[in-house]
Order: sequence, then C-alpha cells, then structure tokens
Amino acid sequence: NKPSHGLRRGQRVILIIAAICLLPLAAALMFRYVWTLPTVPSLGEVVTPQAFPYEQLLDTKGKPLVHEAVTDGWMMVYAAPGACDNACQQALYLTRQSRTAQGKGSMRLERLWVITDATEPAAELLAAHPDLMLARPLAVESVIGLGGIKASPRYIHLVDRRGQIVMRYSDN
Repeated sequence: NKPSHGLRRGQRVILIIAAICLLPLAAALMFRYVWTLPTVPSLGEVVTPQAFPYEQLLDTKGKPLVHEAVTDGWMMVYAAPGACDNACQQALYLTRQSRTAQGKGSMRLERLWVITDATEPAAELLAAHPDLMLARPLAVESVIGLGGIKASPRYIHLVDRRGQIVMRYSDN
C-alpha cells in the first residue's frame, strides 16, 4: 500500500514542477496569439535610397548647398510653395516637434524647407521656426521627386547622413 502512495506523491511533485515550468510558456503563448494588442502602423514609407539633390539647391544667400555644410546628421526635408497653406504649416510644425522630441539628439536632426516657387514665406512663419533652413531649386524640374510642385502630393522626406533619401511621410 505504501509504495503506491509514494508513487502518487512523486507524480504530484512532478506535475507541480511541470506546471510551474510550463505556466509561463502557456501565458506567453496566450498573450501572443489570443490577447494581441492593437498595433499602430508606421505612417512612413521606406523608399529605395536615392541621392538627395544638394547640387540642385541654393541657400538663402544664393550659394549652392553642400552636403557637408548642411548637416552631419539626419535631415527632414519638406518641399512646398512659399505661400505655405495650412497643410504646409502643419508639416513644418510636425518637423519641428519631431526634432524637439529627440531631446539631446535634436542637434543631429536638421530641417530643410525647399521652397518650390518664387513666393517669399511670411516673416511670422519663419520666426516660429528659427532652426529651419531654407533653399530654392535651380530649376523646379530638378526637385520634382520631392513633391510640393503645383498639384503634386507633398511629403516630408528623411535624408540620412550619407545624403540618401530613405523614407518619406505624407504631409496629411
């Protein structure tokens, strides 16, 4: 009689140990496949890296932009007419907030507004964005890939340290 009782006790111990070991695995699988949290999709679109057209842009003094002179880090580029409608102002605001959100790393993220027409931006708009660099294209056709020309869609482009456009975000 005693050996069977000892066998039952041993079985119980093994079952308890197995339950303790398998419970975290079962919980992990349950949280992974049964109780999934809603995911937020990335709003950005990864693009095939292409060179940013620095040589096709002039700064506010009329000098060509040079990659090394512009940034040693990443850059957010937005192309839009100088009149800057509400969508443009919102996009510039978002780029400013994105840069500010980097905290200590904000100095490694520059912002560039490529003005796609001859219109001068409003002084109060420029005052609200003191760290915003401005540039104009030599020819509008040379920056058509950036968008913001006439009725073409506008994007906020992310340019890496090597001067390659790697992502773009819709401005809406």
